[in-house]
Amino acid sequence: MRAGPLSVAYTDGELRGIRLGETEILRRVYLVFQDRNWTARPWVLTDETITGEGDRFAITLTGRGTFDAEPFTMTATITGEPDGTITYAMSGQSSAPFIRNRLGLCVLHPIDRIAGQACTVQDVSGAIEESRFPLAITPHQPFLNLRSISHEVVPGVTATVRLTGEIFESEDHRNWSDASFKTYCTPISLPFPVTVQPGDVIEQSLTLHLSGAAISPASHAPRPATITVGLPSSRQPLPRIGFQIDTDSHALTHAEVEHLRPLNPAHLRIDINAACPGALDRLEEGLRQSRALGTRLVPALFVTDPAEFDRFRGHADDRAADIDHWLIFDPTTKVTPAEFIAASRAHLGPHVIIGAGTNLYFTEFNRDRPDPDAADILTFSINPQVHASDDETIVQNLQTLRVIATNARAICGSARISVGPITLRPRFNPNATAPDLDFSNTPLPSAVDARQSSGLGAAWTAISIKYLAEPGTIDSITYYELTGWRGLLEREKPLQAEDFRSVAGEPFPLMSVFAGLVGFTHVRPCESSDPARFDALLLDTDGALRLMVANFTPDSISVEVAAASESSARFTIEAAPYSVTTSDIKRRAPA
Repeated sequence: MRAGPLSVAYTDGELRGIRLGETEILRRVYLVFQDRNWTARPWVLTDETITGEGDRFAITLTGRGTFDAEPFTMTATITGEPDGTITYAMSGQSSAPFIRNRLGLCVLHPIDRIAGQACTVQDVSGAIEESRFPLAITPHQPFLNLRSISHEVVPGVTATVRLTGEIFESEDHRNWSDASFKTYCTPISLPFPVTVQPGDVIEQSLTLHLSGAAISPASHAPRPATITVGLPSSRQPLPRIGFQIDTDSHALTHAEVEHLRPLNPAHLRIDINAACPGALDRLEEGLRQSRALGTRLVPALFVTDPAEFDRFRGHADDRAADIDHWLIFDPTTKVTPAEFIAASRAHLGPHVIIGAGTNLYFTEFNRDRPDPDAADILTFSINPQVHASDDETIVQNLQTLRVIATNARAICGSARISVGPITLRPRFNPNATAPDLDFSNTPLPSAVDARQSSGLGAAWTAISIKYLAEPGTIDSITYYELTGWRGLLEREKPLQAEDFRSVAGEPFPLMSVFAGLVGFTHVRPCESSDPARFDALLLDTDGALRLMVANFTPDSISVEVAAASESSARFTIEAAPYSVTTSDIKRRAPA
């Protein structure tokens, strides 16, 4: 739809991609309900009317909440005017009490062209301050008690977002790998959860207004689909890539080993509750699986009492050749305490390699920064769905991995950086205050994504490697489990579910991505002309180049590749829908 000079997409009660020409002003405007566990729950739209005439539109809708918010009903009007003004106004109330952590409007500013840019913010008292969107990932809220925020979108044109009905504040969503700055209602500093009572009326509005000579841009022809290859001198080492041993203690079959061993994993990580009576048995199972796949083990010990390290003392010595390094976590804290790192060295021996940090997100790593001199390796995990799960969002979030990889080096000093596990869905909800009530939004368990067995899952995986590897700061990455719904291939006796498509014993498409890495030692930067639709990972070793083109769309794309600087040749790759297409594009004879 259009609002004067602005284009905007509407779907299911929210606005996306509000643009002035090719410049994205706002990424998303939407209504959120987050329950007592901070889980975002979907809305059910019960009525929807959309009208649009040329450079204006109007939408009216009614809907209701789900899960705890099922008694809450709301109405909303969304309008776009010829002068570029867009308004989203909502009103709602509940017929019965329910608990919420957040309920109301949110808006996302995109990172591209905005990170580090000057802005003007007005607080709820009317005071105005000149500020900037953060350039580095800021651990805490950059804007508090917010009423409006303005920034220049193109020379001579300023966009202002004004919010009413609540107190709003902003956070740097890159902490969770989202490609946005998020402004949301109800400051996090206020007590939560809150009970919404019958008769409570929640009314909020957002207005986007343009000032300056905003002219409707001429229509642009579609951009050619191109991949531009970077210079050989800019190549970086490919991180050592390994996998997670299945958390349900699944023992690999002979056929599964035959599938997995050719991947040449750099390591296998196994999570071990150090206080559990079966902890040493779990360690031995990890050693069996790592030997079967011809690699080394990374035991991740979850320790609540430093004395628990003592039971592993002999294993650290006897199994030294089989263990790559140890990861140390305290499940009662978000970041490994320094005294636990010191205790692990005292108990496991001075020669073992110790990793620490967080089993959670970069957020915790950024907010409670570990001592970079205390551990040999520092670690954090990543998934693209902490806040939203749609295809468009998880693809957009990929480019944030480059920013995280760069920012992590500033935190870690000379320590090696290990990222993992990387999963499509969160492995668990670290913010759940009532885990027994944290039900999945889908028919599958909340830690399972049906896209694990899809071509889109493979495409996302390939490009996550690209953006983590290209800055040259990450030493190692742990991906996924080995088998099953969260793994690389389906088990010989799979769980039955209509909502997860797989064939017994068969590898998922994403496994071919890891197979394609074998034999390559470096990555070389390459740039997509439209990374929301397609992107590429370029592997390099001894003059051999392998290009993996990821297509995130349901359409075939003809991608022109501009070859490396030592050759003027160009060629075209036909990228099938939702796929990774691999091409060996150059080989030089050894010197």
